[in-house]
Amino acid sequence: MADKIGQPFLKWAGGKRQLLPELLARAPVKISTFYEPMCGGAAFTFALLDRESPPERVVINDSNMTLMDSFVVVRDRLDELLEKLAVVETAYLSLGEADRSSFYYEQRASEHKELIDRVVQFLFLNKTCFNGLYRVNKKGVFNVPHGRYKNPKIVNEGVLRTASHLLNRTEIFHGDYAECLTDFSSNDFVYFDPPFEPLSVTSSFTSYNPGGFGRVEQIRLRSICDFLTDHEVKFLLSNSAHDYIRGLFDGALRDYAISEVDARRSINSDKAGRSKIKEILVSNY
Repeated sequence: MADKIGQPFLKWAGGKRQLLPELLARAPVKISTFYEPMCGGAAFTFALLDRESPPERVVINDSNMTLMDSFVVVRDRLDELLEKLAVVETAYLSLGEADRSSFYYEQRASEHKELIDRVVQFLFLNKTCFNGLYRVNKKGVFNVPHGRYKNPKIVNEGVLRTASHLLNRTEIFHGDYAECLTDFSSNDFVYFDPPFEPLSVTSSFTSYNPGGFGRVEQIRLRSICDFLTDHEVKFLLSNSAHDYIRGLFDGALRDYAISEVDARRSINSDKAGRSKIKEILVSNY
C-alpha cells in the first residue's frame, strides 16, 4: 500500500476535506456500520476508514452513476485503470495549450460502452475541467469547459492505491440515498451531505444530476432524519446556514443539535465566492 493517508481521488464541489477535523471530532468512537448516502468525493468516508478504530462496515452511495462506477473500478480494477489513465495523461500533457483544449473537448464528447473506459474519461475530465466541477445539463450531459491547468496531475498513483485499499472494506451503491439505509443497529452512524440550500440565487448549485435538489427534497431528507432518530440511529448532517434549513430542523419536534462551522468554497470562478462562509452541522446526539 502507498505511504499516504486516505483521501479522495477526485475533486468534488462541496467536498469536506477542509471540515474533516470538525466532522471527525463529532463522529462516534465506535461505529458498527457507517453510511454516507450522498458521498460525493467521500472525504469523510476515507478519513473514518483510515482512523485507528474504523467502522466495522461502510456503505457509500450517490445518485451519480458514473461517480459510483469510478469507486468500483478504483476498488476492483485499479491496475487496469492506472494503465489506461496513464496513456491519456501522456497524450494530453504532450500537447500545447490549444491542442489540449481540442483534446479535452474530444474526450468530453466521446461515448464509451466499456465501464473501464467511461471511468477513465470521468477521471480525466475531473482533473482537467474547470475547477474540477461536475455539472450536467437537463439532458444529463456533462458540460463543464476546459480548465487550462499548466501540468495537471491526472494519475496520482499513491492516492489511488490507498483509496483502492480502503475501499476493499466498502459496499458501493448507486441510487436514491434512502435505499441504502437498511438493517440499522444502535451503533450505526449516518452522515448526510446533500446539495445545500442556496444562500443566494447565484450560489445555487445542485446540477450533479438533471433532477436537481430543491426544498421538497430537503423536507424529505428531514423526514428521513426523523425516522433515524425514532429508531435510535445517530446521524450528522451538513447544510448551508440558511434560515429555512434551521427552521426545518428546529420545527421537527425533536431535540436536534445545530452548530455553525466556517467553510471555504474553492469551486467558484469569482474569487469573491471563495471566501469563508457559514455552514451548519445538525445531529441527533
